Amino acid sequence: MSRENLQYFTIKFHNSASFKKNVDCIPYSMKTIVRSIFTLSVFTFIERLLGFIFKIYLSRELGATNLGIYQVAFSFFMVLLTVTSSGIPLIVSKRTAKCRTENDFCEEYTISTAALILGTTVAVIMIAAVILLRDLIADMFASSLSMTLVLFMLPALLFSSVYSAFRGNLWGRQKYTLVSILELIEQVARIVACILLFVFGVNKILSTAISMSIACFVSATACAAVYFKSGGKLMRTKGQLRPLLKSSTPVTLSRAASSVVASLTSIAVPFILMNIGMTNEEAMYVYGYSVGMALPLLYIPLTFVGSMAFVMIPTLSKALAAKNFSSVKMQIERAISVAIVLGGIFIPAFMALGDGIGVFLYDNADSGKFLTFSAWLMIPIAVENITSSMMNSLELELRALIDYLIGSAVLFAFIFIMGKNFSIEMLAVGMGISFTLSSVLNILAMRKVAKFGFDFLLVGLKTAALVIPAFFATKWLFDILPLSLFWKLAICGGTGTLFAVAGCFVFGMLKIEYFFNKKEKQRQIA
Repeated sequence: MSRENLQYFTIKFHNSASFKKNVDCIPYSMKTIVRSIFTLSVFTFIERLLGFIFKIYLSRELGATNLGIYQVAFSFFMVLLTVTSSGIPLIVSKRTAKCRTENDFCEEYTISTAALILGTTVAVIMIAAVILLRDLIADMFASSLSMTLVLFMLPALLFSSVYSAFRGNLWGRQKYTLVSILELIEQVARIVACILLFVFGVNKILSTAISMSIACFVSATACAAVYFKSGGKLMRTKGQLRPLLKSSTPVTLSRAASSVVASLTSIAVPFILMNIGMTNEEAMYVYGYSVGMALPLLYIPLTFVGSMAFVMIPTLSKALAAKNFSSVKMQIERAISVAIVLGGIFIPAFMALGDGIGVFLYDNADSGKFLTFSAWLMIPIAVENITSSMMNSLELELRALIDYLIGSAVLFAFIFIMGKNFSIEMLAVGMGISFTLSSVLNILAMRKVAKFGFDFLLVGLKTAALVIPAFFATKWLFDILPLSLFWKLAICGGTGTLFAVAGCFVFGMLKIEYFFNKKEKQRQIA
């Protein structure tokens, strides 16, 4: 990613007192911001690469049908996990950053302790509720085995609540590298645990669920150790529980909505497929190769978008608190443009090579066909991801929730309107409509805070114009190369992506002179 596209994170400390007054709430220099994003992106890429390889391994070990059963259970588990611990880390990070600014370390530790108590209490309640209602919940799933998997993943809720409380503190202290290492440890622990369980002969589909709980235990233990070793303490909450619950609830509801929609989709889609004539096994196979195999690939290239969202929360929040609306405007405009470009440059490779990717990775041609059809989703996914994160930073969590629910309602309406004409490809179309609508509503809401323009629309048009020639170039090269499938995918995928990146420079979305021209950098800041 070019530094020009990262300019919305730039902070330069000029000599004028008025300028310092406007930006003294944003402590990062350009060098620090770029280093933070680069570090996060490297660790996130490694983590996702490991997860990606693990997903391929699971897909081959479990098969599409069992993977579909697991995906249903995992989607429901993510609802529970989101309710338990999604809002707490964000609020703890914000309040920790404020305490650090004011050198109020006692309150910082009090907040972390309150988060620990609140998170574990909610986790225990959720675990008890699921165990008591397990028969009722099992009736919602197409396969009763999904409920068994959920039960084996329940301990992870308690461990995750511990991890979330201490992770929020490290995040607020801007210990991005430590947080990234902890998340990487969790990923590695899960892979190792799952493979060992396979080796010892434990049922493979049960092993996938058990390994989740083991990994969360390892990451929670490691995070707690880091927190206490770095001087963290447990202190009396002093009335912090209620304010923390009040502040974290909107964020939790907003993020839980995403998990609920995914869970409902995992329940509704197989039932609809069975309603149009498929058997239970056929429906789970279709859901497995589409949502379990193909869709996760679309999130792999969005590593930078996630890193930007992670770093933007404190910088955008502080710019808003200082009423530095010019900075808020610049950050929003650039973030949306970057998300569009990052999503777009990978579309040609996935669209042209989807069939080959599905065969090579999963030995499943159907997953490749679905990947080819749904590659365009990367732009709506990227934009929705970054706009919802910025909404949280701008204290528009409730509006973000409403916007997401509206988009989700349209998704389910679209699915059910299709009726007998529904196919798994229509799920991708519905998701695209849903993400796009939510993004538009988010953008309109943010414009009321900062009157930014619509230059990102031109970026979108240019990106779309790049996709067509890059697609044909990638497809043509794939057809003529007399190489093995691996080398054809590697060479053609890299070529298609580089073609799109080069087009971004040609069309002015990326400017190579920005890397070297100091005046250009200063002009962008002015």
